[in-house]
Amino acid sequence: MATKPLRVSYGEYTYENVPGWAPLPSGWEWNHVVGVCVDSQDRIFAYNRSEHPMIVLDKDGTILATWGEDSFSSAHHVQVGPADSIWTTDIGDHTVRKWSAEGEQLMMLGTPNEPAPEQSGEPFNKPTDIAFGLNGSIYISDGYGNSRIHHYTPEGKLIGSWGERGTGPGQFMLPHGVEVDPSGLVYVADRENNRIQIFTSSGQYVSEWKGVHKPNEILHGKDGAMYVTELGMRQGADPDEVTVVTPHSGVKIMTKNGQWLGGWGADTHTAGDIVAAHAVGIDSEGSLYVGETLDGARLQKFIRV
Repeated sequence: MATKPLRVSYGEYTYENVPGWAPLPSGWEWNHVVGVCVDSQDRIFAYNRSEHPMIVLDKDGTILATWGEDSFSSAHHVQVGPADSIWTTDIGDHTVRKWSAEGEQLMMLGTPNEPAPEQSGEPFNKPTDIAFGLNGSIYISDGYGNSRIHHYTPEGKLIGSWGERGTGPGQFMLPHGVEVDPSGLVYVADRENNRIQIFTSSGQYVSEWKGVHKPNEILHGKDGAMYVTELGMRQGADPDEVTVVTPHSGVKIMTKNGQWLGGWGADTHTAGDIVAAHAVGIDSEGSLYVGETLDGARLQKFIRV
């Protein structure tokens, strides 16, 4: 008997889960789907920590290609850049890389396996995410071993950096995600401070908002809403060591001022519930693709209704 779709969220932002979307071939597994992005052709790039680290799918869940089998140490976030370039962060080898959609490496920032000293402010020590300015410049959140945002030219030259470890304005306790809105403002998911901080394009502090619990990623939708994934757990010193699990993981949909528009999450493995939301992508129809890490370790599709 077919599984009935679970309807989630509310109001204008209501979605239905697609049960059984994107079945994997025998012997494959979703293993920490930490990054998801969707390009202009509605190709979904699922960046994960399995033997097939980049799995490319269409909207129906058919696998189109895989790549990166010998390229990544520990996947983190993936984003679409200008001209449908694909950008990845790797917290295992401390690099940020630019790829073609077919998996040809086009640029690398950082030196593999040569991290900057921890909390030095120099790039990189376990960089987490990438975003793009209105002029094509590159913002990188850095990350697990730093408390910094780095700003690069489109060609990969460092323009400047800002941030330090702490809880005050402009300080970070794990800058885990970064995004740029159509006005050029830079949003940072300051995960362990349970907040989103907002900066000018040059790094001047503007404001912040709360109402989020351990935000992993923030993504600006074409409708102007901000989509935030929440991990919903407390961690030990080791980022992979879970000490306490709390029932707060999920997706929140918010205005650029932090007001709620929708959202959902429940700490179960039922299709449509979310155990450990890490990443989200949006296709041209407004459907969401949510990647989960840790005990969730799956990719789910939600159609907007």
